Amino acid sequence: MDNNSGKGGSTHASWTSAMSSFMLKHLANLVAGGTRTSSGFKAVHLNACARAVNERFNSTLTGEQIKNHLKTWQRKFTKINRLRKVSAAGWDEKNFIITLDDEHYNGYIEDHKADDDYFNKPLAYYGEMLTIFRSTMATGKYAKDSSSVLGTEDVQTKNDEEENDGPATTDDRAEASSASKPKKARTQEIEDDGLIGAFTSVGDKLASAN
Repeated sequence: MDNNSGKGGSTHASWTSAMSSFMLKHLANLVAGGTRTSSGFKAVHLNACARAVNERFNSTLTGEQIKNHLKTWQRKFTKINRLRKVSAAGWDEKNFIITLDDEHYNGYIEDHKADDDYFNKPLAYYGEMLTIFRSTMATGKYAKDSSSVLGTEDVQTKNDEEENDGPATTDDRAEASSASKPKKARTQEIEDDGLIGAFTSVGDKLASAN
C-alpha cells in the first residue's frame, strides 16, 4: 500500500494496486476522450476521479489525494524512461519491457539493486502512464509549478537534473542558431540538386525514346 498525506497532512489514504489501477485507467480514459494534458487535470477532473474510486472501493479519497498519488506514478514513469536509456537496454514496445541480457543485467543490478523490478518484466500500467504523461517524452522538460499534476509541469528528478548540462548561454544559443542555418540551406541545396537530377534523367530518357 501507498500512504499519501492529504492537504495540510490532516488525512491520508491507503492505496492498493487495484485502486491505483482504477485511478490510472480512469484518468487515461479522460485523456483519450479529449481532455487536454498540457495544462494538467483540473480540480473537477481530480474530484470526479476521487468519487469514482470511492464508489468502487468504498473509500474516502479527495481530489488532492488523487493528485498526490498521480505524482507518485509520474515519478515512476520518469524513472522508467530514464532506465530505458541504460547501456545495452532494449525495449519491447508490445509488452512494455525494458530488456537486458544476463551480462549487462547482472552488472547493472549489482550497483542498482533498487531498479531490479524495472527490467526483463512487463511494467505495470505503463500504457496508462504513457497516455497520461506522454508529453513528458516529447519535451524532456519539466516546469516547477507545484500546482500542476502532469509530467510536463511537475516533478523534475535528481537524475534528470544530473543529465542536464545546464542552461544555454547567450553565446551557446547564438552559435547553435548560426550553425543551424547553413545546415538547413545545405539540405535544401541537396534536395534541389536531387530534383533537378531526377528531372534531367527523365528528360534524357524521353529524348532517347524519341
